[in-house]
Amino acid sequence: MAAGLLFLSGCSSYEGVMALHRGKTSQDELPSELKFLETKAGSPKNFRLLSEDKGVKYFASESEDFTGACLALYPVNRPTQWHVSCSQGISADREIVTATGPDGASAKFVTTGFDTGTLEKTGWRKIHENILLGS
Repeated sequence: MAAGLLFLSGCSSYEGVMALHRGKTSQDELPSELKFLETKAGSPKNFRLLSEDKGVKYFASESEDFTGACLALYPVNRPTQWHVSCSQGISADREIVTATGPDGASAKFVTTGFDTGTLEKTGWRKIHENILLGS
């Protein structure tokens, strides 16, 4: 008797941050001051510029398998005060990482489709589908 087996390989239906699924342009190049080495969570070649607000550029990257991601804050007028935060273990809609810049302001990087309503009600301001700012 032949039996059919369902084999689950641990894959999820999570397909990453949609805003990062586009070709790279010259605007996406990380500034030379922002030194970021390859990690399990992200790669310099995968960063994309997602937004700019009040003199700060927000770049994001994700790993090839979508399980890791990074957020880079780059203050244009204070280029040596950049900051990068990364996270791993991403498998569904959620907050990926919160980064705090040198001025004390925080930025949250969230997955595509994550419900940001509660965050916005508590004072976070959305500047991009995947980025919210707070203090």
